[in-house]
Amino acid sequence: MSRPLYVSSGAFIGRGNGFSPDGFFSVCREYDCDGFEFMFYRAWYPELDAMLDRFRASGVSFPTFHCDKMIGEGFASGDPDEYRRALTLFRENCRAAATLGSRLLVLHLWNGLPSDKSIGRHIDALSDLYTIASEYDLTLTVENVICADRDPLTHLTVIAERYPAARFTFDTKMAAFHDQMGEICSPARRDIANRIAHVHLNDYGGTIGDFSDLRVLHLGEGKIDFAPFLSLLSEINYSGAVTLECSCFSSLDGSWKPEKMKASLSAARKMLCAL
Repeated sequence: MSRPLYVSSGAFIGRGNGFSPDGFFSVCREYDCDGFEFMFYRAWYPELDAMLDRFRASGVSFPTFHCDKMIGEGFASGDPDEYRRALTLFRENCRAAATLGSRLLVLHLWNGLPSDKSIGRHIDALSDLYTIASEYDLTLTVENVICADRDPLTHLTVIAERYPAARFTFDTKMAAFHDQMGEICSPARRDIANRIAHVHLNDYGGTIGDFSDLRVLHLGEGKIDFAPFLSLLSEINYSGAVTLECSCFSSLDGSWKPEKMKASLSAARKMLCAL
């Protein structure tokens, strides 16, 4: 079974180039992928419609849309105004996704300094988030974002128990950060595995729980043994897409390393063909 392989637009856009999409537009057609995962940046809200027009005019396909990573922080404090603002931002992200023709959303339900310390509030918010996403005919997936208090699979289990239709995006680096690449393959976590609707493929070279080294590495640059996870995807007949989520430019000065992305794409193709 052929599984779509995407590349994150965030691999070409970031602080290193002032969040400008110009570099992405200049090279995106050079990569052998089936589409791109649109990475939304908070800096774009003031000019959102103009930015969306540029991406639509590029003719590039964005089947998957990664929401503003900071949205989830708005649910942490319990402040009603912050909560409403977070929902407003999420609605804007849904509108943007629908405008681009995306069908699946990736959400950091918790993130940043608040992380998962008030996880109950974040999980409560999902009820409203699912409602908004459904208004735009979008599938909302919660990503296994790294945690400061507990761990992602613990939270995804609670979400699955509360929301029977819950679906998840599974990120290999974030799983490795919590030593959960093996755990997701265990029979005890099969319900979570069966709910994986999207995969972020990347490598990790740091130690478990090391917040000082959160670099997203290209395939083969880190320590992850992908074989058990690939076997799991085969066992559960995973038919969703895989996004290669590793950067090909420097976050410091914006310099390019296009050969790394092409090598990772080749490696990812081989992984998926082996399933």
